[in-house]
Amino acid sequence: MFTVIVKIHPDFSCHFTRLIMYSGILLVFTCYVVAVTAQAPPFKETCVHGSYPPSKSRDVPEYTINLDDPPSQRWNKVASDKRNEMRNILEAFKSFISEFGEFASAVIYYIDLLGPGIIDIIPQPYQDELKGISNVTGIELGEVILYNIFYEIFTVCTSVIAENTAGELYHARNLDFGLFMGWDVKNRTWSITEKLRPAIVNIKWMKNGKLLYKSVNYVGYVGILTGISPGRFTLSMNERFNIDGGYLGLIELLFTGKGTWMSFLTRDTMEQAESFNEALNMLTSKQLIAPAYFILGGNKTKQGCVITRSREVNGTDIWYMSDKSAGGWYVLETNYDHWKAPLFLDDRRTPANICMKNMKQKGVGIPGIFDVLSSKPVLNKLTTYTAIMQVNSGHLETWLQYCEDPCAPW
Repeated sequence: MFTVIVKIHPDFSCHFTRLIMYSGILLVFTCYVVAVTAQAPPFKETCVHGSYPPSKSRDVPEYTINLDDPPSQRWNKVASDKRNEMRNILEAFKSFISEFGEFASAVIYYIDLLGPGIIDIIPQPYQDELKGISNVTGIELGEVILYNIFYEIFTVCTSVIAENTAGELYHARNLDFGLFMGWDVKNRTWSITEKLRPAIVNIKWMKNGKLLYKSVNYVGYVGILTGISPGRFTLSMNERFNIDGGYLGLIELLFTGKGTWMSFLTRDTMEQAESFNEALNMLTSKQLIAPAYFILGGNKTKQGCVITRSREVNGTDIWYMSDKSAGGWYVLETNYDHWKAPLFLDDRRTPANICMKNMKQKGVGIPGIFDVLSSKPVLNKLTTYTAIMQVNSGHLETWLQYCEDPCAPW
């Protein structure tokens, strides 16, 4: 009789544990996707026509923010008017988080507790703006910070820049938000998505008595996801799904101070860049806390591109609309690298490209592009708004979007 002793290397044990953990997460995720998909009635992918203009009831309010005001006072009007909408979004988000157990609830508790400390990692003037929003709304500072963080992680979008036959550039985007955040089985909607629409506003940013740029914001979110610098450039940001994502970047920022908030970088770009080339340089030269796609349009023919960013500067890819693989007269981005196939469960790219090609270059304009972005599944249950910008005129219009059944959940 003899005994065999097997010594397991600590690294093997660690990797095996991770494998079990990730397998469990994947299983839960798969079950969730199957359950949600089963609730969605079948729909036919079609390119709609004549959807513009939508009902005026879907227009969004406009506010002005004066950058000459002290940062702590800039958001007073809009935050005061929309404090209830902010509270509703946060309560829905915290309710969703609490479903993950006591640990997740504890995270919220400590964010509230440590808010005054966490604020120190946020650069000025955003630090004082967040403090001002907290004071006006009565929402804990930590939760105002949380409110700004989760927009950096959970957005799913479609952006397109197209040039008409006269050489004019149009930049449009759908902003889809709330993926996997509370599927309402009865109404077949996402709970966070439904709470977000009332919080959408257009903002005119003024400095020295002049219009500097315009943006579309969720109230209380101080960064920029969609913006136009009239006569200069247009910009939108889409999330890039990557294992080296926002959570890791946020942790690194907390412990090392390395990295830039995506939405702060886009806002800095809107406020400082004087041209397409200056904006391009700013968006490609700084380390980020999360991977992203920056969709940037200029004011000259063929001046449109998709910037694919990792957290690090290395590996940045710039895909111009003049590239044959882009379309020649347009460039379109969802949430997947343009050189890779999209996830088969989330292929908005192919239907969007089909509708763009059906529209043809001669159809480029506000009505035509609105039709493309109103076609399912480009339009889906997560879509909160469609924004359309024209750089030369400085025009920006934003419409709340709803996807009536039958409609894809994402």
